[in-house]
Amino acid sequence: MSGFIRVFRAGFVKELKVWLRNKRRLGFIVIFPLLYYSAFVLLMGGVYAGPGVDTALVIEEQNPGVYTNGLIQILEERDPIPPNLRLIEMNAEEADNLFENGEILIVMTIPEGFEQAITNNASTSIHIRVNNAHEDMTKNLRMPVIRKLDLFYQIYLPDAVVSDFEIELLNDFTPPRLAYMAWTIILYGVVFGGLFLSGSAISYEFEQETLDELLMSNQSIHAIYIGKMLSGVILSFISVPAVLLMGWGLYGLWPQGNLPVFFAFALPLSLYSAGLGVIIGAITRNSVYIVPLSALGALFYWLVGGGVAPLSIVGMGFGAFNEYIPFSNVYRTMIEMFVQGTYTYLLIDMLVIWSFAVVFLVISPILADKASRVDIGMRIDKLRQKRGRNTSLA
Repeated sequence: MSGFIRVFRAGFVKELKVWLRNKRRLGFIVIFPLLYYSAFVLLMGGVYAGPGVDTALVIEEQNPGVYTNGLIQILEERDPIPPNLRLIEMNAEEADNLFENGEILIVMTIPEGFEQAITNNASTSIHIRVNNAHEDMTKNLRMPVIRKLDLFYQIYLPDAVVSDFEIELLNDFTPPRLAYMAWTIILYGVVFGGLFLSGSAISYEFEQETLDELLMSNQSIHAIYIGKMLSGVILSFISVPAVLLMGWGLYGLWPQGNLPVFFAFALPLSLYSAGLGVIIGAITRNSVYIVPLSALGALFYWLVGGGVAPLSIVGMGFGAFNEYIPFSNVYRTMIEMFVQGTYTYLLIDMLVIWSFAVVFLVISPILADKASRVDIGMRIDKLRQKRGRNTSLA
């Protein structure tokens, strides 16, 4: 066995054993993705709560018949993809008041003459109002209405009426945003896991004053650092089943898509993050800083690089930089695959993320070795001690 393989294997196995013994810290890898998933659900998940979305149904049609009753029946049926519509019949004035006060999110009005118009194949319309300013939530509220109206057209008017909605877009890959958000949360989890695990492994070595001994033992720097990186990559995936189970518990759905393609993206993303993690760990040399740095870094790229939040929150200049962030490439293909069922940029995005992963696998040990001489953690501690002395003197 060559020296490189022996050192790599020893470091890899050592880190796995250390982390498996340190279950409380390892729990961060599961807790943090679930925490952000929960926060995202609280911020955007109001439309999923309870038995369905309260929907005001105003029936102005005085002579409802097979078409009016058929539409109402379809609207009331449970949708396999949440949110569901919980119809509450009321008059127009009551619906307007609740809508204006924000107490109800959707108002649907079946106008007078609807039955006769459909019977005679004449033009008619259903008035739908969605009371939500947030674009993503508004789309989530409109989606069940679109699906159900399209279903009504297909069942009751297969030949007489042409649907305004593209049927091919209403396929199995169009769940609401939160229903497939479990996959993007997993991406956040592997980014955080790669950063936290590899960064902590390096900082622990500095805290225990053992890394210098390893580096001075004439062993391969790459073997030492890569062993710590790959152990972090493997352990970063322990959050996957927890997040999937949470998503299934919330929405009763397993996210759809091609799992081999997903892991083909998630694996190099975790490796790239682990490379960044060893650099961060070498710079800070203090495990206290690893958790906030990893969490904030992963959250930032999940929100901004992943397209959840607008680039304007960090300045438009970030747009050019964002083009070279591999996370945005992974996120783009995940959305296409799990939402639209397409792979427009698959090869390009795959090439980008694997290129970053391979490059960081090679250069991270070198950069970490050079960055370890900076010791920002010690400088921060000195600044804190200096500020404490100044405060006491004041």
